[in-house]
Amino acid sequence: MSVFVSIDPGKNKCGLIIADIKSGNVIEAGVSSLNRFSDLVSLWNENYQISKIIIGNGTNCKYIENELKMKNIFNFNYVNERGSTIRARFRYWEIWPPNCLIRWLPKEILFPPENLDPIVALILLEDFSKHTLTWPNTLDIKIWT
Repeated sequence: MSVFVSIDPGKNKCGLIIADIKSGNVIEAGVSSLNRFSDLVSLWNENYQISKIIIGNGTNCKYIENELKMKNIFNFNYVNERGSTIRARFRYWEIWPPNCLIRWLPKEILFPPENLDPIVALILLEDFSKHTLTWPNTLDIKIWT
């Protein structure tokens, strides 16, 4: 496995995904508080031997970097996250297509009912890897507090 973690850092929380780049599948995804994310990444590293961590270069990216370094995790890259939130809205509807009459509305006016942070993390990883990843139907977005 070639396992990557992607982090969309925010002011109080961050979106995270862990994915196997070789198979193209997302393994786990969710939203974590800033004070918990590094423990989660450390646990994932123990369980999956992470190859690389991708970090969005926006809000709190240096905080994320410092927290990872304190856990002795140094193999990370920054990715430009400009426009990623808007793109995440469209990607959300690709993963979970709208049903019934809603599907006929322009995607620009639809607001996803879920937290988009993990979808932004997905986009950052797809940009870095230059591959579109598969989000399994059975995978729900988790909330880690």
